[in-house]
Amino acid sequence: MPRIKSIEIRCLRCIKWFRSPIQFGNTESFDTARLFMNLATCPHCGKTTGSSKWNFRMYSESGGLLGTDTVI
Repeated sequence: MPRIKSIEIRCLRCIKWFRSPIQFGNTESFDTARLFMNLATCPHCGKTTGSSKWNFRMYSESGGLLGTDTVI
């Protein structure tokens, strides 16, 4: 199972990406997690934003990307 390097959230207000305070050890943990409307503060605009799997993207050690808008 590939290990996860980082997970990012897309702010629902300013649309910029930032590192998620919620992290997982591997892709299986991420796939099976039920995440719905957790809250995080965007470092770009300072606003609190909801975070669910639909506005996450994940980078794995294998070089893979998973999630919303994975084009960097």
